[in-house]
Amino acid sequence: MRVVVTGGAGFIGSRLVRALLERGDEAIVIDDLSTGNVGRLPAAVDLHRIHAEDAATAKLIAEIRPQVVFHLAAQVGMGTSIRCPAEDGRSNVIGTLRVLEGCREAGSKLVFSSTSGVYGDAAGGRPLREASPKKPSAPYGLSKWVAEQYIEHAGKWWGTPHTILRYANVYGPGQAARGEGGVVACFMERIASGQPLVIHGDGEQSRDFVHVDDVVKANIAAIAEGDGEAFNIGTGIATSINGLADRCERLAAASYGRLYEPGRSGDARSSRLSSRKAAAVLGWKPAISLEEGLSRLFGRK
Repeated sequence: MRVVVTGGAGFIGSRLVRALLERGDEAIVIDDLSTGNVGRLPAAVDLHRIHAEDAATAKLIAEIRPQVVFHLAAQVGMGTSIRCPAEDGRSNVIGTLRVLEGCREAGSKLVFSSTSGVYGDAAGGRPLREASPKKPSAPYGLSKWVAEQYIEHAGKWWGTPHTILRYANVYGPGQAARGEGGVVACFMERIASGQPLVIHGDGEQSRDFVHVDDVVKANIAAIAEGDGEAFNIGTGIATSINGLADRCERLAAASYGRLYEPGRSGDARSSRLSSRKAAAVLGWKPAISLEEGLSRLFGRK
C-alpha cells in the first residue's frame, strides 16, 4: 500500500513510518523539518521538505495518489498557539485544508491526528467521550477542532473518506523536552542534568498519558476501519503532574527537588479520555501502562 505521512520526521510520525515500512507499505514523508528530524527516518525513505500549508502539499498528494494520508504535521505547542494564534491556524487549519485538497484529487483516505485539547477541561474529572462538549481552552485545541470540522464537511462535500484520532498526552522514546505534551521528556531531561523538576501551577492538574507505540497502532487500525468517525485514543486513567514526578523520581532513584512556577494560560485542570468507541470499532486498546512505559524510558525494562 502506498501512503503519505505528513510530519513523518516528527516524534509520532517517524515511529508510524517505521511501523508502516515493517508492514511492507510504501511510505512517503512530507515534513518541513521545522521540528522534525531527518535522522529519525530510515535513509531510503522518500522525504519531501514542504510546509503542510503550501499549495505544493496538495499537488504532491494528487500526483502520488496514495491510498491513505496520515496527517500529523501540526503546530502542537500550547504556549505558541496563545502567543501566535495566526501561526497556529496557518499550520493546523490551512495545512489540513491543503492535505484535504490533495486527498480529494487523489481519492485518498485521510487519517487525522487531533487532540484531547478540543474538549478543554473534563468536568468533574470524568472520562471524556467523543460526544462530550467541545470547549477548547487554548488556540491549539480550537485550531484542531476547526480542522476536524473541515474534514467532516469534506466527507459530505466531496465524499472524502476519513478517520479522526483525538490523542491524549502522548509520551515515549524520542520525544523532545518541549511543551506540556512533553512533560515526561521534560522531567527526564531535568533528572539527567541533576536539576529540579519544573511544575506549572500546583501540580494537581491531571492528564491521561498514552504511549507513542499505542498511538501508532491506532493509526494503523484506522486504515481499514472507522470511516467518517472520530475516536479518542487514551487510557482513561488520570495521573496528576505531581504523581508523574513521583514516579519518575522513583524510577530514576534520584530526586533533585521541584520548582513550582505559575500556572499557564490555557492549561486544562483535568483531562482523560474514554476509548471505548475505539475498542469497539477499531479493535484498539492501549497495551502499555504508564508504569511500563516509564520503566522502559528509564531503562528498567
